[in-house]
Amino acid sequence: MAEKVLLVGGCPAPYHRLEPAEPPIRSALEEIGLEVVTSGIYHPDGGDDYTGDYSAIRADNLKQYAALTLYTTGAEAHGAEVPAIANYVRGGGALIGIHNAADSFTSDPEYVALIGGKFRTHPPQLDITTEFVDTAHPITQGMEAFTVLDELYLFADYDPARVHLLAQTRSFDDNGPVPVCWTREEGTGRVFYVSLGHNPSTLADARWRALFQRGVLWALKRL
Repeated sequence: MAEKVLLVGGCPAPYHRLEPAEPPIRSALEEIGLEVVTSGIYHPDGGDDYTGDYSAIRADNLKQYAALTLYTTGAEAHGAEVPAIANYVRGGGALIGIHNAADSFTSDPEYVALIGGKFRTHPPQLDITTEFVDTAHPITQGMEAFTVLDELYLFADYDPARVHLLAQTRSFDDNGPVPVCWTREEGTGRVFYVSLGHNPSTLADARWRALFQRGVLWALKRL
């Protein structure tokens, strides 16, 4: 039986919507043999009106999933039981954060520490060349630098001593290279975060998907 992953995403804002992001994220997860259940905030008519919430993120529900993948945005909980995320990971769960996951639940210091940092700002979209700084890690071994047009997150509350940095970029100078991908371990669980993924074209890029899929497998302790 395939392991199940819960994908929660979307937001009230006009960006980071679930509708364009869900198909490429889902297919990337299904390609590695996972069963995907999606929940979150939707814009049914494509306008400003939205429906749904993040209430699938609660302790009793997370128990049935091997991994939680976040494409959420904003400080508000929108029905999520935010402390349950850290407890879930400490108990052996896998947390996968894509892009705006670092701009989620930012009023909760425990969540920010868990994911590894929080969104501070971003420059205009640019061609971002991702270079791997740990080429021996199971996630990155054999991978080559790649470039995508995307939105580059610059971080606050990011402590390099608390994460295992896998990749960075020098395409934008934030007083030095900008981290774009890292892992963490918390309790008996694992966290994988990749900051690229604002554009559906990035989510569909074969090189991004390879990095993402390896990160998911690592977080599931299958790599």
